[in-house]
Amino acid sequence: MPGVIARCAVLGTLLWLTACESEDFLKVESVRSPLMEDFESYASILEVTAKLPKNLEVKVVADTSLAKNGAQPPYKIHSISVAPYEHLNHLGTLQLTFYNDRLMQSAFYPEKFKSYVSAVAPTGWVLQLGAETVRGNTVIWQGKDDDQYRFVGWADKRLRQQQQRWLVRYN
Repeated sequence: MPGVIARCAVLGTLLWLTACESEDFLKVESVRSPLMEDFESYASILEVTAKLPKNLEVKVVADTSLAKNGAQPPYKIHSISVAPYEHLNHLGTLQLTFYNDRLMQSAFYPEKFKSYVSAVAPTGWVLQLGAETVRGNTVIWQGKDDDQYRFVGWADKRLRQQQQRWLVRYN
């Protein structure tokens, strides 16, 4: 009996590795998740920038690729910053992050953080320090970036998990 369990474990591991090998790191899912009003996961950079008000300043804050050779699947992160952006009657800076040209995450840096968190509450999202709230494939949380600026973030957990799988396997 232990031999059967060991063989099943090995077979399961091989199937998992084979699935990772054939994973499509460019696939756009048909079911998108809301990352903020007007923005949905898996939208392309062109789709998203077309929705942005033309009078706002848009800056590229990251444009990196980790794929080292043609044998690795693509890994490209592109982030833009939009300011001044208004969300829920609060001004701030919006940062949008794309993984392989698919919107993966949005982060809003409000000028008045506590007031903004209170404004998010009626939307049905619960924001607790140090915890994420999940609804479908959307994750929301409050955090601090490397410079200690506070923000509220939304991400598609599928894209986030796929990015992590790429990093574990190829980085």
